[in-house]
Amino acid sequence: MRQINIAVHYRTTRRHPLNNELPLENELFTFTQRLLANAYRLDDLQQRRGAGPDRLQETVRFGGALRQTSLVAGQLLATVALSHATTTVDGREAISVLRNLAEATSLAAVRTADTISALAHGDTASANLFLEQAATHLTGTPSAVQRVGNALLRHEGYLHAQDRAARQELGPGEDAVKISEAQRKALASLARGDGVLRETGPGLREVVAPLVAYVSVRTATVDALASRDLLTLTPLPKQPGHYGLRVTPAGVHALLAAGLQPRRSAPRPPVITRPAAPAASAPAPSAALRRR
Repeated sequence: MRQINIAVHYRTTRRHPLNNELPLENELFTFTQRLLANAYRLDDLQQRRGAGPDRLQETVRFGGALRQTSLVAGQLLATVALSHATTTVDGREAISVLRNLAEATSLAAVRTADTISALAHGDTASANLFLEQAATHLTGTPSAVQRVGNALLRHEGYLHAQDRAARQELGPGEDAVKISEAQRKALASLARGDGVLRETGPGLREVVAPLVAYVSVRTATVDALASRDLLTLTPLPKQPGHYGLRVTPAGVHALLAAGLQPRRSAPRPPVITRPAAPAASAPAPSAALRRR
């Protein structure tokens, strides 16, 4: 039953009027399915050996599918990069991850083209190496799409918070509650107002809406936000064991204030300097010169 609900959610998700340039969740879902299908086909090709015509034809078909996947990645990147996703830290994160996905799928397609050329010339050793390189480029790409969805949800939530703050005359200020980065992400993920928490058993709960928040928002974070009056849990009468999650005005205030704080970037790796090569010493005088 849960799987059916997930599929319906993807098909019925609507664009928010504040954010109608961004891709729908079902577009990201379809992109993930493409990547998974590519991974399965690539694994099948790697299991085959030799340079027979069947393997060559299947590699050609796989290369065409991978080129299409690369085009989809580029289209998603262009859509998000040309939107106002650049105005928030989460939107910029989505652009960065999509750029990496577009590069990875493009490089995998190039390595597959190299594989086709090698197979056509009977060079199975090179063909196997190129397929391994293609697989390396595609490793982790489906989970990266999930990161894009999470980041875009937070970006959209931040826009909702800005809109709500304008209507209710809220805004960042010195009296805003200080929150952690995990709490900021949770508030942004739930700021659209469609968050739902479900009890699954004694002491067991999970966030079931928005769908992409199922993994990214932990119930411990929800409890921490509720204890600070930044989030409310309201029982849903028509859904026993379900609670609506609503960001409070104080939560909006805290989210907007946190969004203005500069994010701490990851430490850069140390620069390794190599000592300069010693200057070449002058050659020793020859025996004839020494006798002079």
